[in-house]
Amino acid sequence: MKAAVITKYGGLDAFRIQDRPEPRPRAGELKVRMQATSINPIDFKVRKGYMFFLSGFRFPKILGSDFCGIVEACGEGVTGFAVGDEVYGFTNGASQGGASAEVMCCKASVASKKPALLSFEEAAAVPLAASTAYQALTREGGLKSGMKVLVIGATGGVGHYAVQLAAIAGAHVTGVCRSSGVETAKALGCDAVIAYDREDFRRSGQTFDVIFDAAGKSGFGECRSLLNEQGTYVTTIPGPSVMLRRVLTGSKGRKARFVMANSNDTDLSLMRKWCDEGQLKPLIEAVFPLDETRQAYELAESGKTRGKVVIRTSLA
Repeated sequence: MKAAVITKYGGLDAFRIQDRPEPRPRAGELKVRMQATSINPIDFKVRKGYMFFLSGFRFPKILGSDFCGIVEACGEGVTGFAVGDEVYGFTNGASQGGASAEVMCCKASVASKKPALLSFEEAAAVPLAASTAYQALTREGGLKSGMKVLVIGATGGVGHYAVQLAAIAGAHVTGVCRSSGVETAKALGCDAVIAYDREDFRRSGQTFDVIFDAAGKSGFGECRSLLNEQGTYVTTIPGPSVMLRRVLTGSKGRKARFVMANSNDTDLSLMRKWCDEGQLKPLIEAVFPLDETRQAYELAESGKTRGKVVIRTSLA
């Protein structure tokens, strides 16, 4: 099979397109004929070596957390899936990956049936980013209808899902993004938008029940004054300061939380339902073929994209 691999930790020049042996499914695993994957920050953090303590030093490595494809074989003990099923999901943990290839194996527990009305490329843009947004808002933020929600990074890979999911839940959504993305943010479901290159959202005079820093760039200290008395700040960056804040803020008053998404059929089935109903739509900046993986990562890491960058892994 063809795969985009890294031969060392480092820059974009670490990528190579190589022939690799096809993996075989072990007990509890699916073998998936891949159709598409999408790039997430965890993927380029692994490539740069930031997660070496989890990802180790065995090379070559195949990156890619999000997967979308067709089940080609089921390992022993797998139930709920059959050969020919169209599936999507993401691998849990920085030490895993494997989606930037024509074939991958994954635990059946991290997979779910693909949204029927989405293309493979569209569905591949959903799993990790949408699950992160959903789990941040609901599990960590306690999102309920009528709440006021602030999404920082409202047009980004995770943020554009957070806006839509908050709107689905019946929240009043304020988005923060560049001025060039204001109309996109409104189309996604924002009731109000603050362009950070024109005004400081921290001086808006508003307060919120949930602040989700989907971009991971504004700390709890900067956002604390924007929270209602029982409000919750959630970030995608589980740094030491946020972990300490989580302990110190406890369950009362203004709280600090972080989200580490896990792939599971319950949440992915909800995403599938909303996608097939047209309520949840992936925003895709660009789609690249597998042999242009380096260029795809270059764009994804530029910080100038709206939504997701997708890689088409099928060469057929």
